[in-house]
Amino acid sequence: MHSATRLDDLKILECFLQNSLHAHIGRIIPFRVQCLYKDDTLWVLAQHPADVVIDIPDTFSVLERALQAEEPKIPLSVKLYLRAEGNQRPYSQQGFTVYPLVKKTVPGEAAPEMTGTGEERNSFGHERDRGLHPHSDLLPGTPVDILDNRMENSEHIPSTVPEVVSDDNALVAPADRQQRASRIVKIDTDKFVANIEHSFGATKDSDYQTVYPASKRRGKLIAPILGGLGLLAIGSGAAYMGTRPCVLSACTELSTANQLTQSSLDTIKNPAVTGQEVLTAQKQLRQSVAVLESIPMWSGNYSTAQTSLQQTTPLVTDLDTTVEGMNKAYQAANLVKTQPIPLATWQQSKQLWTQSISSLGRVSPNSQIYPLARQKLTDYQSRLVDIDRRIEAETTADRNLRSATESIKAAKQAQSSAVSLAQWRNVKTLWDNANAQLTSIPPTTTVYPQAQEIIKSYQSQFTTAQDKVIEEEKAAQNYNKAIKFAQTAKVSQKNNKLAQAAAEWSQSVAAIQSIPQTSSAYTQAQPLIYEYNKSFQQVQSQVKAIESLALANKDLQKTCTGEPQICSFTVSKKAIVVRLMPLYTQTLMQTAAAASSQGDGNAKVGIIKHVQTLGNALQAIGDNAKLPIEIYGADGKQIQSYKP
Repeated sequence: MHSATRLDDLKILECFLQNSLHAHIGRIIPFRVQCLYKDDTLWVLAQHPADVVIDIPDTFSVLERALQAEEPKIPLSVKLYLRAEGNQRPYSQQGFTVYPLVKKTVPGEAAPEMTGTGEERNSFGHERDRGLHPHSDLLPGTPVDILDNRMENSEHIPSTVPEVVSDDNALVAPADRQQRASRIVKIDTDKFVANIEHSFGATKDSDYQTVYPASKRRGKLIAPILGGLGLLAIGSGAAYMGTRPCVLSACTELSTANQLTQSSLDTIKNPAVTGQEVLTAQKQLRQSVAVLESIPMWSGNYSTAQTSLQQTTPLVTDLDTTVEGMNKAYQAANLVKTQPIPLATWQQSKQLWTQSISSLGRVSPNSQIYPLARQKLTDYQSRLVDIDRRIEAETTADRNLRSATESIKAAKQAQSSAVSLAQWRNVKTLWDNANAQLTSIPPTTTVYPQAQEIIKSYQSQFTTAQDKVIEEEKAAQNYNKAIKFAQTAKVSQKNNKLAQAAAEWSQSVAAIQSIPQTSSAYTQAQPLIYEYNKSFQQVQSQVKAIESLALANKDLQKTCTGEPQICSFTVSKKAIVVRLMPLYTQTLMQTAAAASSQGDGNAKVGIIKHVQTLGNALQAIGDNAKLPIEIYGADGKQIQSYKP
């Protein structure tokens, strides 16, 4: 039907204009062109990815030259629009008129000349110079349909192509250039054409009947225009179709695409594949898809190409996903190269590792890219576990630092008023907790230097608290020891175990006197020091007295012993009583009488010395015992007495 023919003509024209842009600019910027003929005007919309910055005048110039070169048979009004994907309105427009070429009637001249005035012929150039209008300045006659953003089967091109750096798995975008490559999009022709008619508003027969029902002149004008447009499209389309791959020549593109795909897969299957090799494989797959897409539907090999394309497209998607995950992994690793690293950076790195793992997890186990993705996934999961440990260490270190700071604050406050052992023990516990928390902070954490500075700042106070606890503990121990010995000494003294009591009192006094005056126990010990000393002295005196009596008894026993027995004695606390034995007295008197009768002066001197020696010995015993001595003769009469 006539309307179907018009739609086909527009479709061929779209392909022609689109390929003209690609031939001039290159496929690195994938354009999508749509055409609409309405109100005696050809509307052309060129759409490109939103992240691409294009040369607007140059793009308009390519489209204008392509349309001028087709030589329409009648003047054709054209409006060109540029729109970025994702936007509802075009951002720039340009209008001009394409004039038919006619030959001059001057004989001998064959050069064509455009009809119309010079001003009209040059008008498109001036319009282009001032045609970079924002969408807010678009002409009021612009069809509403062109503002819709419903163009299907077009996707944003990645803003950058990753490159390999030092790490085999590390992918990073180059800073000196931005390469772009199309993502693979399989276009259903029927659906695409239907979508153009729906979203861009392709003209139908009924449209012309409704708009121009009563104007035969207007109907005649439309027919030549459409005829000219059809001739333009058919002429260019025929030439274009013949130049497409796998049409008139051998189809080497299929083998080229298969070789690229196989080379890419062989590279990826290598367990030791590097990041650079992965990028090369990615490039090869994309080249394979581009080659397969270049085979037109009118080629005898189109069905085979489409089958290969259906097999290769998922590989590209999976490898793109894998490269995306590797790139995230590189960014994550790069964030934590230099330690110590703040907690926020560790968390950011974890987020990137998680995103990387999530990307790799989207690769199907049935995909030929899966072994590579699985290898990277396993590696990255172990990296994520390590990152979690680092985050836990940083979190714990930060928590310990805050807790230690609170403990230090409490320790200082408690130390300022501590007196008793219990209070000093509490102070030391607070310092111990703070010190333990700070010393547990690893050197790899960001708060480690701060923790070390804090430890240095409180070291003297911490030492003071430790020494004070030791002092108080010893003071308390000595106080308790003094009390205990005093109690046992009193029991021994009561049981007349004076020597044992004296020893216990001695230990009690020594313990209580060792309590420092700076300790809290000293106040309690002070009144007991005098009491314990007095008790000790008393018992000690008693012990000495007993010891003196015992010594006196011993000495008297020695002095009184002789042949015959010299004397007998009794020792009491008041005095020592010595009685000369009768036999001794009788012997002494008989010896003295014999010496006198015989005139033996030496014997007399010997007797006198013996008596003096006995008296001196008894006197010494009394002096040592600090007791008076009373000496009695055999007849019971007191002979002599001595007082110390």
